[in-house]
Amino acid sequence: MAKVDSTGRGNPDCLNVDFMRSLVKQYSELGQWTSAFFWADAAAAAGNDTVSGDDIWLLASAMLARGELHRAAHTVTSRGLHRRHLLCLGVALRAYIAAKEPATALSLIEECDTQLLEPRNHDQTHNRALAGVLVWQARALAALERREAAAEALTTALRADSACYEALDLLLEQHALTPRQETDLIESLPINSQLSAAEAAFLRAAYRDRLLRYAPLRSSLSTTDDTTVETGGNVTGSPGVLSPVEAALSRSSEGASRKARRLAAAGHWAEALKALDLAGPWACADVRAACLVELKKSAELFAFAHALVDSYPQSWTSWFAVGCYYYLIGKSEFARRYLSKAKSLEPGAGCIWLAYGHSFAADNEHDQAMAAYFKASQLMAGCHLPPLYVGVECSLLNNVSMCERFLLRAAALHSDAESAGEQTADDTDAENISGWDRIARVVCDPHVAHEAGAAAYAAGEHEAARALWLRALDAARDERDQLHPRWAATLDGLGHASRALGEPRAALRWHERALALRPARAATLAARGLCLALLGRARAAADALHAALARDPDDAVALALLDAVVDRLDAALTEEEIPQFPFPTVNLSLVAPSTPAQAVDATNNSDMSMSFD
Repeated sequence: MAKVDSTGRGNPDCLNVDFMRSLVKQYSELGQWTSAFFWADAAAAAGNDTVSGDDIWLLASAMLARGELHRAAHTVTSRGLHRRHLLCLGVALRAYIAAKEPATALSLIEECDTQLLEPRNHDQTHNRALAGVLVWQARALAALERREAAAEALTTALRADSACYEALDLLLEQHALTPRQETDLIESLPINSQLSAAEAAFLRAAYRDRLLRYAPLRSSLSTTDDTTVETGGNVTGSPGVLSPVEAALSRSSEGASRKARRLAAAGHWAEALKALDLAGPWACADVRAACLVELKKSAELFAFAHALVDSYPQSWTSWFAVGCYYYLIGKSEFARRYLSKAKSLEPGAGCIWLAYGHSFAADNEHDQAMAAYFKASQLMAGCHLPPLYVGVECSLLNNVSMCERFLLRAAALHSDAESAGEQTADDTDAENISGWDRIARVVCDPHVAHEAGAAAYAAGEHEAARALWLRALDAARDERDQLHPRWAATLDGLGHASRALGEPRAALRWHERALALRPARAATLAARGLCLALLGRARAAADALHAALARDPDDAVALALLDAVVDRLDAALTEEEIPQFPFPTVNLSLVAPSTPAQAVDATNNSDMSMSFD
């Protein structure tokens, strides 16, 4: 080999193309794209008319890295290499998609040889390049609002190359599939046949963990003192040393991001922020912004959004964070302005439309909020959040039938039982089951159950509301059978439902449990006072209402209840029970007269001072 190199270097008329290609790869790895372009151009020119597709691929890739998008695409298409060379096709697709021309990118695939787009059983290098092409095809399809075709392309990419994590990430970020479809897809992937045993175990565990983004995260944190690690949704005992797969998953930044997403979905906002800190300050910017909104940390969110805009002005997450900040401080008009900029950069991000709907809902503009939620539902067909928010808005508009329909859809999507929910809906005519009972049978998410209970209570279905709130409490309890303080509202709802059903004693117990979770909450104290008044304990009710007004002097309900309770106490008093307060003794002392007239008229009040003993 050394002899060939020395011969090639000594002969000025013999160009060493292999050496040029190695220079292209080295300069590409160093990020010196101008040098890479120079030597890629030289390698392509050295081949004369017999230039290979690999050389053109290197040349077009260097052009693409330099930002010369159309030049890179023309370098491939002018030679017709997009029809017969998979890597060149991928570069051309990337160039046109970066140039915001997705339709042109799809036309290249239509011109391609069909056999080139078929996976090969014994050529994983080809399959990996094919998966890359399919991912870019999916991006082009999503840009043209052809989301079902995009999901199909991503599914095909995963089957061709199971290690293509980008395809799975796009599928899950877009919520293109239902939870059951996602699980079936992961279980059907040929991971074991494409990877070695250890890497296959790692990939399968990572994929399963990624699917559990809405599942509650149990107390299995990966620290040196822990004895259990949650892998793929299963808690595995690990006395002593973790297995290599578990250790790699716990140490990876992607693992920390997955953990943060699950914590945020479960409502553990502070813990999610800690997990994001382990993943890095820029990881999962949308999740971090949502956590800061829920924790009402406006100053920290302002600093984070400002840093994002300075560092990544062309990223939609930067302007999404800015919109979240203005939403948090109550300036909905400014929030919608920056959220519009975010969705102009990434039209397929459903979370932007959810935040857009929240800004309208904060201003009681329910029609506009529902329109934004419907758009989010189109973009996130497999996510339970858009139908949940649509159901809430329908409840506020007193549209009970639509509310039941969308809340049932949300419950079925989250519980991974969409087909079961549809089957239950089909059996309702025969069994004469109400829509709230159908939701109670399917729901597994405490948030969906709570909102369904609130909607049922507003519709006058107090028994159904109590059943749904009980389901919410069962789902909200952690592994230690404890409740987070945020579920105090659910306990209050159970108290209201019990009182409406004629059970004031049970209602009083529920409100006292709510006070144990969130002490001195004005609304809970007022509800407790009402229950005490219904039980005939007027004095205790007055004390509770006074405590409620001490926390919130503008509570109209507590004021009205207190007036009624005081009137009842006054009416119950007899004449003997009315306390008698004698008028205090008054001593009059005259000021020394300064004139004879004042000395004659001793009753002149202008010169009289009164003192009370």
